[in-house]
Amino acid sequence: MDDRERVERNRTAWDVRAGVHVSSEFYDVDGFRDGRSSLRAFEVEALGDVRGKRLLHLMCHFGLDTLSWARLGAEVTGVDFSAEAVAVARRLADEVGLPARFVQADVYDVADVLEPASYDVVVATYGVLVWLPDLDEFARVVARMLRPGGVLFLAEFHPMLSMVDGELRVRTSYFRTGAVDRQVNTSYTGQAVSEHVQTTWPWTVGGLVNALAGAGLRIVRLDELPVDLRQRSPGMVQGADGLWRLPGDPLPLLLTCLAVKG
Repeated sequence: MDDRERVERNRTAWDVRAGVHVSSEFYDVDGFRDGRSSLRAFEVEALGDVRGKRLLHLMCHFGLDTLSWARLGAEVTGVDFSAEAVAVARRLADEVGLPARFVQADVYDVADVLEPASYDVVVATYGVLVWLPDLDEFARVVARMLRPGGVLFLAEFHPMLSMVDGELRVRTSYFRTGAVDRQVNTSYTGQAVSEHVQTTWPWTVGGLVNALAGAGLRIVRLDELPVDLRQRSPGMVQGADGLWRLPGDPLPLLLTCLAVKG
């Protein structure tokens, strides 16, 4: 099986997950309908005032974060390869009365379906890089979509998380390469899904930096954070900000990156 076939298999799985996730406590869609933002404080701080800016959200799932940026005044377009996710996002936008455009497309095809060099901001957040077989091409897509002076904001689970288990024991190499196939029957929301094989691709911080730089993006800031969005290990403790930490902060759990197109 080649990477294109693996991506198509992943797409089918994400169609199922989109329908399931919208009812999960993890996403709290009812809270969003009541006015809650799904964005974290450090995301909003990183981009500042987005009012009137054209914002492209790549791999947006069913659009909760995309629509939260719209609530802050951005002119948003969300892109996802899952038809079901895009359908859910459009329904949600209509329900809450927010102007937003949602497009079904593979991330590598974005420049063929949207206008290149026309976005002030590109956003990609949380659990997206592992689904990309080609990180260099992803960076080139971002660069093509940004106008000169436009910024990329990336927030991602730190790749070190994928090399340790729940007891923080090293179970694989940080420097492994190649597609990883895994049989799953539950989603990260804790909900059951039909059993299927999913494929992910490992990445490293160095690989990300080199990909962005190779695409002509200048990295303004890169931070590694000791917080996570959910409890992955029994020892993790939730703070007042809703984020989870390991006692003593032994590992980076999130990574954020801000880069500018020169």
